[in-house]
Amino acid sequence: MLPTKSTKFFSELNDFLSSGEKGILKIMDIYKKLDLHKIKIGYHDLPQASYRRSDLLLCLMMFPVFQVKNVYSYLDSTLNEFFEARKNTLYRLKNDSMVNWRHIVNLVNNRLFKTVATKADTLPDGPRCLILDDTDFVKTSYRTEHVGFIWSHVAHRTVLGFKGLFLGYWDSKSFFALDFSLHKERGKNQKKPFGLNPKQRSRQYSMPRDNGTPGRDREKELVQDKISMAIKMVAKAISRKMQVDYVLMDSWFFCNAFVQFIKTLSPKVHILAIAKMGKTHYRFEGNEYTPKQLSEIMKNRKKVKRVKALNLYCADVLVDFKGTPLKLFFCKNSKRGKWHVLATTNTKLGIIKAYQTYSIRWTVEVFFKEGKQHFGLGKSQSQDFNGQIADISIAMMVYNVFSLVKRFESYETLGCLFRETGQQTLELTVYMRIWQFILELLQIIAEIVDGDFNELIVSNMKNEPENNRLLKLFDNQLYQQIRA
Repeated sequence: MLPTKSTKFFSELNDFLSSGEKGILKIMDIYKKLDLHKIKIGYHDLPQASYRRSDLLLCLMMFPVFQVKNVYSYLDSTLNEFFEARKNTLYRLKNDSMVNWRHIVNLVNNRLFKTVATKADTLPDGPRCLILDDTDFVKTSYRTEHVGFIWSHVAHRTVLGFKGLFLGYWDSKSFFALDFSLHKERGKNQKKPFGLNPKQRSRQYSMPRDNGTPGRDREKELVQDKISMAIKMVAKAISRKMQVDYVLMDSWFFCNAFVQFIKTLSPKVHILAIAKMGKTHYRFEGNEYTPKQLSEIMKNRKKVKRVKALNLYCADVLVDFKGTPLKLFFCKNSKRGKWHVLATTNTKLGIIKAYQTYSIRWTVEVFFKEGKQHFGLGKSQSQDFNGQIADISIAMMVYNVFSLVKRFESYETLGCLFRETGQQTLELTVYMRIWQFILELLQIIAEIVDGDFNELIVSNMKNEPENNRLLKLFDNQLYQQIRA
């Protein structure tokens, strides 16, 4: 049987940490409740493997906790003192196309939701929403597998990287990242597909993957359209019997295909989205009108009113969108301002509730910002596409753990929790470095005086209490000798 490192890791860390360090202790508590050792990672472990893959997964999920940026920097970190896994061991796990990272994320999230259910004072009391959005993952090397040029709506230019499509869940108190897919854009220039010339494409890293493997399935998603992938993600979330009131999205995702898909779900699930003020036609009073024309009709009929609670000028209208009843909310900041339109399949919804509910979509933007800043979301330097998928999946899972701790411990922001945890692991690093220096110094003294190393330690530590934290961090066998 493969040795397990996780049990030893938790016990050693708890021996060191004091009860006052609630942030990292709560994170450790949730990690233990995840029971990562019960998750099957890949079809089987290699016979020559020295570590359970679940322990390697825990090691990778501890990177942000110990302020470790990547596998390379892990070698010089305090975390390596606990796990002692070599970097190639971690790389093999991340680059394995047989590992189903989407399944692992789902299992971890299910266990997090069970933890939420045990806390009666933190149960949801507002709208529960699925949130769709995409973000840019900028890369610096053409050699990264499948990388290409994408159009960035933030930078308003093409950048090298991937588009990340994400599905999140807001349970009325916290945001959790559920699923994602990576996409690339072919572009209009047929001579330079994905914006790369033949020389650049030939230099890209390439790894063959067998059909039917999780890695190959992820690879196929690269060229799928985001609307189809978004519908698949929402369908899977609903199939897991998650309680959902609204699916929130911006104008890019709002389309007839999505509206028709929502109609096939429970009548309690509705779309709430920003719609484009473009050429899309809606049927009103037997005629087809664009959003701009509808806004003029509402203005001429004096249906536009100022809503003090929102400090907006608003009007609403019931329309038919290709056979589906919709309610459109027209809003603008001033009388001469530009109209924006909210669309929902919940025709009984009022403007204030619609506006407040749609503002929940901002939580996914917060996830992107904090995920990139604190958890390395999209910052993977792996050339292997499997490694890119692994790093994003791990960042999502760790973010969800931190999000839950923030919820239970009432931190003002997730950044506050991250900084506190970083300070605690920094102190751990300092203590371990000092302890290592002491051991090396005693070893040198023992060689100089031609004495016994263990006896020298005993003579220097004999007056220390049994619960000495530095001693407990030292090798167990030597510790037993010291106690004897």
